[in-house]
Amino acid sequence: MAEAILVGTSKNPKALINRFDNEFKRFKFNYKLNNKGNITFLGCDNYDQNISPGEFKNLLANIIADIIIEDWAQILIKRIIRDHYYYFNEEEKKNIREKAFELLRNDAFSYKPLIRRNNIVHRVIEYLERNQEIVLEGFINFRLKDYIMEIEDIVDAAVDDFLLEKEYLEFIRLLRYFVEIQEPKINEVHILLEKNNVFKLVDRNGKAIESEYLDGFAVELMNNSINYEDLLISALITLAPRLVVIHLTNQDEPRDTIKTIENVFGKRVRRCNGCIICSKER
Repeated sequence: MAEAILVGTSKNPKALINRFDNEFKRFKFNYKLNNKGNITFLGCDNYDQNISPGEFKNLLANIIADIIIEDWAQILIKRIIRDHYYYFNEEEKKNIREKAFELLRNDAFSYKPLIRRNNIVHRVIEYLERNQEIVLEGFINFRLKDYIMEIEDIVDAAVDDFLLEKEYLEFIRLLRYFVEIQEPKINEVHILLEKNNVFKLVDRNGKAIESEYLDGFAVELMNNSINYEDLLISALITLAPRLVVIHLTNQDEPRDTIKTIENVFGKRVRRCNGCIICSKER
């Protein structure tokens, strides 16, 4: 029988044990726990005579790769946030962690995770060809620096998303304040959202809104059309209507625009999915 291969960790022995418990049920493998200082080792033996030592190492490498990708990624994300983004408060760090995990999960829709996993499996096999003992923390830190860099890139992207969202929420808060402090200039505004992000402002009868408060938008509102989201929001804030009705006249609805309007005007917003105004535009 070949000498047992020792797989050790000091940070997350429970995850390691749980993973081996699940995987070894499928094979005639066994492991024994052994502690050396603060490191917990699993001594892995192959009792299946139909599996060669090379096949055993390959199976073990696949298990270790899954542990690194699925369990240690969370540890790495937390460590990177702690070391590089220590200036965020705990709630902000939690938000960034969640965004990073989400980006990591979304990454699964591309071929990159498969390439990443195969690369890790290959490196583990190479390492086990020359060593009977592997400590996960040391292997990751010194043999998988490119993998750590990938996780760092994901965390950086999560931070960018978080800051953009924070900036957007502050922008919405400011716009909502402008709306709340103004007296409504008009009771009702109906917005027709059309193709190519073209918008029209009409009254409850479908007629173009004429208001002295929109004189500054005369050029842009020519032919009752608006081509930019920021111009539409500016016009709505200027009018500060008591009711905003959004009509969807095509299937490709501009979701970001609708989200912004709903966030700014809150309970004043209503959606219409079909009425006489919509039918006139189709």
